[in-house]
Amino acid sequence: MIVFAIFGFMILFDYNSMLAALSFCSAGLALTFFVSWIVSRSDRVLMTWAIGASFLVASVMVYGTFVNHYSLPLGAIAFAALEAGLVLFLGAAHQFRTGVLPLSKMVGVTTAGVAAMAVPMFYGFDGISYIAFNIAAALILFATAYEYWRWRTEAPLLITTLSGLYAFTGVSFLLCAIVLIGDRSWIMDHAPKNWAENLNLIVSLTNIAGIGALSLGLNQVRLTRRHKRDAETDSLTGLFNRRALFERAKRLPATASLIVFDLDHFKQVNDNHGHQTGDRVLQRFGGILTASVRDGDLAARIGGEEFAILLPYASERSATMVAERVRQSFREQRFISQNG
Repeated sequence: MIVFAIFGFMILFDYNSMLAALSFCSAGLALTFFVSWIVSRSDRVLMTWAIGASFLVASVMVYGTFVNHYSLPLGAIAFAALEAGLVLFLGAAHQFRTGVLPLSKMVGVTTAGVAAMAVPMFYGFDGISYIAFNIAAALILFATAYEYWRWRTEAPLLITTLSGLYAFTGVSFLLCAIVLIGDRSWIMDHAPKNWAENLNLIVSLTNIAGIGALSLGLNQVRLTRRHKRDAETDSLTGLFNRRALFERAKRLPATASLIVFDLDHFKQVNDNHGHQTGDRVLQRFGGILTASVRDGDLAARIGGEEFAILLPYASERSATMVAERVRQSFREQRFISQNG
């Protein structure tokens, strides 16, 4: 059925037309990512995605020329650009999860992949070069799928679907290598043409739009959660604020305890030692609260020098012990005044 579907698709659109469509689709994706980055400069992963998609555009355009006018340098450039683009998407997956773009690893992976492809090509074994490239592309796409899959709990449906698209695209590249190996196509002197190549082009054309849409959707989910977190967080101490405390209080179990803290004579600290010292006192106390709560508890700053800990399923006795532990820890703190 897959083969019949491929042939049916190829009747409607020839190979060059699909390459052009893939190029325009990649260009639209790159433009979308770039404009999104301009709107939200703090989301650097959008720029990584945009650069990666731009490499895909360049690769497809050069590959189209390579298909019609066989040239080893053109083939090497096309495959190198595509591999660099895929590595950028892999790096973006890591950046999206951790906030860090692993540039050194990306350069190493790209260099190794390009070398594995370029060396046999310039020795005349273009078929081996195609096989090496397709295997490298498949491995990069599988790694990208796994990178997203590792944090699927953040947005299960979106991330599972995105991982699936990357993995399915990787399978289509792997099939290209398997077919060439099965045909013993070590030296070809032309661009590869077979049912697997056609399938790969169709899969890439259909999946790139889905990958772009899901990537932007994930970014929007992250932005929404960030805004929600900012709205619930006290900027000075990093604790939850009054609003978050009251919202959580609406969903309390039957047994729960609330501890309220008020730092005595805090106004004198600000008046006598300066607001910077006062801020350090508040931050230090917030840190003590954070270290004193369990998973599921909530520490909040409810205003000025007033704090609270919400303890679901905690008895009065256990809440008293927590309060005493906090009091004792804060009592042992020492502060240096900016006024001497």
